[in-house]
Amino acid sequence: MTTRTEADPLRAVSPKDFVQARSALAAKLEKQGKVAEARQVRRLRRPSPVVWALNNVGNARGAVDELAEAVGQLRRAQLGQGDLQPAMQRYRAAIGPIVRGAAGKLRDAGVRMSPALERRLHDTLLAAAADRRLRADLVAGRLMEERAAAGFDVLTQGPMPAAFRRAPASKASGPAVREPSKAERRRRLQAERTALKTAQQAERRARREAKALDATAKRKERAAEAAEAKVEAMRATLLEAERRAAGLRSAAAEARDAHRDALGRTRASGAGERAGA
Repeated sequence: MTTRTEADPLRAVSPKDFVQARSALAAKLEKQGKVAEARQVRRLRRPSPVVWALNNVGNARGAVDELAEAVGQLRRAQLGQGDLQPAMQRYRAAIGPIVRGAAGKLRDAGVRMSPALERRLHDTLLAAAADRRLRADLVAGRLMEERAAAGFDVLTQGPMPAAFRRAPASKASGPAVREPSKAERRRRLQAERTALKTAQQAERRARREAKALDATAKRKERAAEAAEAKVEAMRATLLEAERRAAGLRSAAAEARDAHRDALGRTRASGAGERAGA
């Protein structure tokens, strides 16, 4: 069972409203005397559109488990251990509803669905399919960050080289399978090394891109927080100016009333003196 936290209400807040909602929640917790919880809330980073959409699409455990199994079947098929077409159909049927649900969330929040954004959705879902803990976070709506689909290039860059595929086991009644020659084994080994090197390079590239995206998101978040702090300071200055202006208006009104009373008394005194004369 997932333990609820004070920050759970923020998970439904869209990224553009996150900073304001986070500040409001932290202030509320501080007023309630929950200082430690308020501090933890203030440390929360604004979620990326991908993370927010996936956390709020309402993924069922069965759908996520089916995606994990479909990904495993597709990888095996692309390595020559099964039929590729039904494996691809199963994979598309598993990942499609989740991606469409997340895309709908993004459209409702006013975020344009670009090919790059859809690729980030796919990558994060593939990473979750390969990691039991991430699958649990996806189901609970508690993903913290986007993930690169490291090791899944086979799914995104076409089938593996033919030399890298394992030959299927022959039937007992069929012809004997020819033992590969030394040259064929060398070519297969070289293909495996090339494919592994390509996957490692893609993984490093994905990590660099994820790091760059994270740095950009942090810069934008700091800029948004600085702008929010500036607006709060300006609002406080305006409120203080209005308070002072109200005080000055009150003092001016009192001065006018005092002057009017003094003038009335002076006139009454002068009239009395003229009447006595």
